[in-house]
Amino acid sequence: MKLYKFKTLLLLIFCIQISMAQSLDDAKEAEIINIQKDIVGKLTGHIPIKGKKKLSSRSSNSERKTTADYLFNSLKEIGLKPNRNSYNVQDKKGNQYNGANIYAEIPATNGSDEYIVLGAHYDTAEDSPGAVHNATGVALTLYVTEKLTKLADRSINFMIVFFDQQETNMIGCRMFVKKLQDEKYNINSMHRVDYVGWDNDEDRAIELLASNISLESAYRLESGVPVFKRRVSTPETRIFSKLGYETITITAELMNGDNSPYVHQTEDKYTTVNFKYLASTSEIVYKVMKSLSK
Repeated sequence: MKLYKFKTLLLLIFCIQISMAQSLDDAKEAEIINIQKDIVGKLTGHIPIKGKKKLSSRSSNSERKTTADYLFNSLKEIGLKPNRNSYNVQDKKGNQYNGANIYAEIPATNGSDEYIVLGAHYDTAEDSPGAVHNATGVALTLYVTEKLTKLADRSINFMIVFFDQQETNMIGCRMFVKKLQDEKYNINSMHRVDYVGWDNDEDRAIELLASNISLESAYRLESGVPVFKRRVSTPETRIFSKLGYETITITAELMNGDNSPYVHQTEDKYTTVNFKYLASTSEIVYKVMKSLSK
């Protein structure tokens, strides 16, 4: 009888511990969601981004500038020293492009000259609020950025970047890669985040397009969710890799169709975002960045 009571007590204690751990996990998730709802809300016009001003589509010159200013100030509030990689260029067909990538460095604590680049594009297709594509990528990147600044030790530098005009021939991405090349940055790897707000089957799966098995393995080790390997290259990935940079793109489960059907449309709204999935993927990316910085 005493043995039965003892086993019952142990089971009760175990259940309480599991319950407390679950509560802590839920509380952490709720905290991330609260932060990211504010970011996505401002970027999509769900709530004002400044004063009473609301965005409708981050495609026009004025709304892209407003977004760039918001991201600049957000990085500043985190405690970084943001910069604008402004450009005014013309392509071979005579088309003119004006814009600005917003970026900031998180320095290594050991004097390393090596950089990991983490980024997402902030513009949208015309007339689209761009919630899943790609306010979610921006929200993930801002969350991970703040967490990285709080690490006591970083054996590598981080470069955080928000690309302009991805929807316009990826001009922002091209110009930022040119900057890295011209200024001879020692790039360890480039991590790009996109489409991370939709999870219809609720399995929290991610998809990876990596230039090498080492980068892919880093995400698989930290994920704890189904991980799919994408086999079709993207234009952005080719821009990085053709210059010799190791690169990885993190997205939702695109290859199995588990992605927002509203991408590039007026219905790509705040209300379609799965914030639990965004929080889960944000934690995965942070854990990978943390492991790479040891």
